[in-house]
Amino acid sequence: MAEVKVLVSGGHEDTDEGLKIGSTTTLIKTDQNIIVDPGALIDEQKLLDALKKENISPEDIKLVVLTHTHIDHTVNLHLFKNATVYLKFMGSYPGQMQVINKGLLIRKDLLEDTKIAKDVKIILIPGHSNDLIGLVIDTDEGNVVIASDAISNEGCADLKNEPNPMIVADVDQYNESRKKILKIADFIIPRHGKMFKVNK
Repeated sequence: MAEVKVLVSGGHEDTDEGLKIGSTTTLIKTDQNIIVDPGALIDEQKLLDALKKENISPEDIKLVVLTHTHIDHTVNLHLFKNATVYLKFMGSYPGQMQVINKGLLIRKDLLEDTKIAKDVKIILIPGHSNDLIGLVIDTDEGNVVIASDAISNEGCADLKNEPNPMIVADVDQYNESRKKILKIADFIIPRHGKMFKVNK
């Protein structure tokens, strides 16, 4: 079974200098080392320090998944020069995923949930953005879902809480994606905050 470790917890803070915002960055250990959402520049050193604690160098990461192309999720991608990168970006052809490998762009079908490594699959969870994807990881404790901005904090797991239309591209899709995640997940890693258990 795969192991999951949150390396950097996402957060946001209004400061006099501006908004400091970063995504949650997660390490998946399976038949290869996977990073999900390498995050924002303000968290680069935190990420490097967390990898060092795991005795992993950026060169040891073989796969990076970007849940979507918003800047707070993607900037530290430059650290992982040996990794194949999976993303589904807005403007791509419907039902396609882009894979960047050694500088080459490869298009693959992504019409449904898709396995990408042992015990790891990508799920389609649009709503926050049209290109949003998440991951389901099969672990000894159950299914861990990396939900990204589909469930940005534990409060978003309560379907009675309506989304903020300022940060959601399509409210109906967003609500359907939340339902999908809650049906699959035993644990959720949100965009902000710690992993939490789903009450079934």
